[in-house]
Amino acid sequence: MKYVKSLLVVLVISLFLVAGCAQTNKDEYQIGVVTSLSGPGANLGKPMVEGMELAVKEINAEGGINGKKVKMFVEDGKMDGQATATGTRFILDINNPDAFVTLFHVDAQVMSPITKEAGIPLVHASFARSILPTNPLAFKINFDSLEGCKQLVQYAKDNGEYKKLGVLMSRVDYNTFCLEGAKQVESDIEEYWYNFGDTDFRTLILKAKEDGVDALLTVGIDFEYVEMFDQLRELESGITLFCATSSECIFPELEKTQGESLEGTLSIDFVHPEEIAKSEFADKYSKEYAEASGIVVTYAATGYDSVIMLKDVLSQCEPGEKDCIKAGLESYKNEKKNTVVDSTGFEDRILRLEYNIYEYQKGDWVQLS
Repeated sequence: MKYVKSLLVVLVISLFLVAGCAQTNKDEYQIGVVTSLSGPGANLGKPMVEGMELAVKEINAEGGINGKKVKMFVEDGKMDGQATATGTRFILDINNPDAFVTLFHVDAQVMSPITKEAGIPLVHASFARSILPTNPLAFKINFDSLEGCKQLVQYAKDNGEYKKLGVLMSRVDYNTFCLEGAKQVESDIEEYWYNFGDTDFRTLILKAKEDGVDALLTVGIDFEYVEMFDQLRELESGITLFCATSSECIFPELEKTQGESLEGTLSIDFVHPEEIAKSEFADKYSKEYAEASGIVVTYAATGYDSVIMLKDVLSQCEPGEKDCIKAGLESYKNEKKNTVVDSTGFEDRILRLEYNIYEYQKGDWVQLS
C-alpha cells in the first residue's frame, strides 16, 4: 500500500513538472521543427534545419527579438507518420513553442491536427495545399504545385512547346494540385498515373507515345527523375519532360549520367539553381556547414527564410501570444526584403513567390521568362 501511495505521489509530481515545463517561456521565443534528418528526405531536411539554425544564430548575435533570444527544438520525423507525431507531441509537451515548422507534405499532414488542437501556427514547406482548408493555423511556404504547374503549362501552350500534353505522375497530393493547375490552362491532357515508389515507367511512356503525346508534365523527386530521363532516352520516345521545380528536376548527379538527353527540358522555379549556389547566402552557408551546391542551398535558403519571416512576425508579439502570431503571419508582407528569396507575403495563407520558366540548354538552366 505504501508503495502504491509513493508511486502515485511520484506520478503527480511528474505531471506537475511536465505541466510546468510546457508553460510558455516568457524569456525567449521558441520554434519547434520536425522533419526528416535520417532516412528518406534527409538530403533536404538537414540543409533546411541548418538554414534555420544559421538564421537563429544571426538573430541572437544581434540581440534576439525584442531583446529575447530565439531557441529551436528539433526532432527527426524520419518521413514516418509515427515518428513525426511523436516528435511533435514531445516538443509540444515539453516546450510549447510559438510556432512549428516542417518540410514534407507527409509530415505536415500528421502534424496539422496536433498543432491545430494546441492552437499553434504551423509553417510548412510542402508543395501541396491540402491541409489549408482544415487548419486555419497552417501557412504554406516554398513552391506551390498548383500555381507553378499552371504557369508552366501556360508558357508552354503560348509558345508552342507541345502538340499533345500528358502527365506522368505519382498518386500524391502535390501532383493532384499540379494537374488541377495545368487543367486551368489546358483541358485536353492525357493522364498516366503510378504509385509513389514505382521506378519502372516504360509501359506508361510507351502508352503516351502511342497516344501521340510529345510532352509529359510531372512533379517528382530525385529517384523518379533519374528513372524517367533514363527510360525516356532508352525508349527513344521523343517526349519532352516538363518538370517542377528546376532545382529538383535536374541535379549534378543526373547531369553526369544523362548528358544530352536532358536538353530541352522545360521547368519552372522561384530560384535559379546556379545563381543561388553563387549567392552571398550560399557563401555564408558554406562557411558554417558544407559546400552549398544544387538543391542543398535551395532548401537551406528555405529554412533560413522561414526563420527571418518568423522574426518579423514575432517582433510584433510577446512569447506565447498565439493569436498575435497567427494574425502577424496572415498579414505578413516582405517589406524588409531581408530574405534570400523575394516574396510579396502571404495571400490566403500561401506565400506568393515570383516564378520563372527555364529550359535546360547545354548543361545549364536558361531563363525564358
